[in-house]
Amino acid sequence: MKESKVLKGIVLTAAVVAFSFPAIAAADGGESIIGKSEKVAYADLNVHKEAGAKQLYRRLQHASKRVCGVESLKFVGSISVVSQANRCYRATLDSAVAKVNNTAVTEIHEG
Repeated sequence: MKESKVLKGIVLTAAVVAFSFPAIAAADGGESIIGKSEKVAYADLNVHKEAGAKQLYRRLQHASKRVCGVESLKFVGSISVVSQANRCYRATLDSAVAKVNNTAVTEIHEG
């Protein structure tokens, strides 16, 4: 019981996952997206249960896509930009999963 309260406290204080990833040109061709991040809250999830871990992983996927511009690629029309954004997405998601440092989330990611 006490351990659960401590864990929830840690999760609340660690409710932000900052993404770090390599320098990749943004969709406009020149702007760098180094240091761009998005907060992903997960204090509302029990990440030690499969459903909570899956929900967190989906949140990380969506945030990684937004940070890297993957969601707007259908309007780009350049294979090079699409390729760069996909590399950014994979690196960003890998980094986010590592920072969460949760076995269940890692297993879903590697699955």
